[in-house]
Amino acid sequence: MLNQFFDFRLVNAMIVMHVILGSLAFIVGAPALLAKKGSPLHVISGQIFFWLMTYSAAFTLVVSVMPFHISPSMFQISVMTLYFLIGGVRSLSYRNGNHSLMVDKGMVYMLIVVSVYLFLHPVFVYGELSPLRTVFGAVALLFGLIDLWIFHQPEKLKRFWLFSHLAKMLAGYATAVTGFFVAQDILGGYYNWFTPTVICLAYIYFWALKLKVFQGKTQSPAKKHTVSY
Repeated sequence: MLNQFFDFRLVNAMIVMHVILGSLAFIVGAPALLAKKGSPLHVISGQIFFWLMTYSAAFTLVVSVMPFHISPSMFQISVMTLYFLIGGVRSLSYRNGNHSLMVDKGMVYMLIVVSVYLFLHPVFVYGELSPLRTVFGAVALLFGLIDLWIFHQPEKLKRFWLFSHLAKMLAGYATAVTGFFVAQDILGGYYNWFTPTVICLAYIYFWALKLKVFQGKTQSPAKKHTVSY
């Protein structure tokens, strides 16, 4: 009984910290999103957003695997969020020719394994698909497979580092927005979960066009952008 009491207190404390940090990340991340890329405001607010959101996702990840609080969906979202955030920061180093991809590849394989397992789990156990795990799993696989494609063509790392950074940090911010929408029930039902994702993907597509990703030619980011965390 005592163990359950302390477990309950611990879980509640971590959930409260998750909500507070996630809410602050939602607020702080907006200037980084709107400010000129590479500007002091973008860099400083981006750094603060990264740490707030990373700790928020870490708390959720721990809670999602604790006894009596296991949540596969929250585990999946937490893993995705950490992948986006850490990968977004690490992509800044892609412009350096000596960047080691060992950690990056390990993160991709972990993301793919988690996404595939959590997609198939409800199918085999309950005989049906989980809308949340299916959609977010598909998004995670999309990012993971694109990363693997880039990693196996080292010459593309320098070319796509800026797009990779922007796409992953935007996806990380989308998870903060999703959390806010769900907590406040802004749109209701699955709209709270999926609307931020749709908008995020559209904005990422906008940046892909702006940086000429589909043409295989980007601006010279080393000269025109000084983004650094």
